[in-house]
Amino acid sequence: MIRSDFLDAVGNTPLIKLRKASELTGCNILGKAEFMNPGGSVKDRAAKAIVLDAEARGLLRPGGVIVEGTAGNTGIGLALVANSLGYRTVIVIPETQSQEKKDMLRLCGADLREVPAVPYRDENNYVKFSGRLAEELAITEANGAIWANQFDNV
Repeated sequence: MIRSDFLDAVGNTPLIKLRKASELTGCNILGKAEFMNPGGSVKDRAAKAIVLDAEARGLLRPGGVIVEGTAGNTGIGLALVANSLGYRTVIVIPETQSQEKKDMLRLCGADLREVPAVPYRDENNYVKFSGRLAEELAITEANGAIWANQFDNV
């Protein structure tokens, strides 16, 4: 199947009948194949929704920056969606994350900012750090910046 663009490939993942579970229970048990999203996880859907919502509300301008504190899959989804729409992505990540995750984020086009891994109550926790960084970049970046704020973005 040919998709019209990257965003069109996010979502609409198939349902797969789980044969053995269905046989054991006597009813159809289905699994949603979210791993078939371009970034390999359900977080691609959230990333797409966050970015499209920010666009619709006029918070993102062409060439703008999306900032997020994440330890992984949301950052991958944001970087992929942002790149497809012409935005830059800055991901704040705990330095203790695996090298593979860091490499993947960079391959997806994210600019990584590694910070020490500290508890959420600490003001330098990666999530709180990302919020402050987004505020700073909103002032200094010519095309502005937003904080994706995945944990409280409703």
